[in-house]
Amino acid sequence: MIVGLANLEPFVGASPYVVAAAIGVPVAGKIVITALALRGTDPKDRPGIIKAVAELFRWRR
Repeated sequence: MIVGLANLEPFVGASPYVVAAAIGVPVAGKIVITALALRGTDPKDRPGIIKAVAELFRWRR
């Protein structure tokens, strides 16, 4: 095994639905949190809110 890589054995033996859920659920959670943060805000305030949420999750541009 190459040093520094995660153990991929659980993903290789898992069904495609498990892998999709492992990737999709965290992404969907971030989208829901961002949508809740933006709900009812003034359009001029949205870039600052998006930036704050991105820093919260450490998203990169």
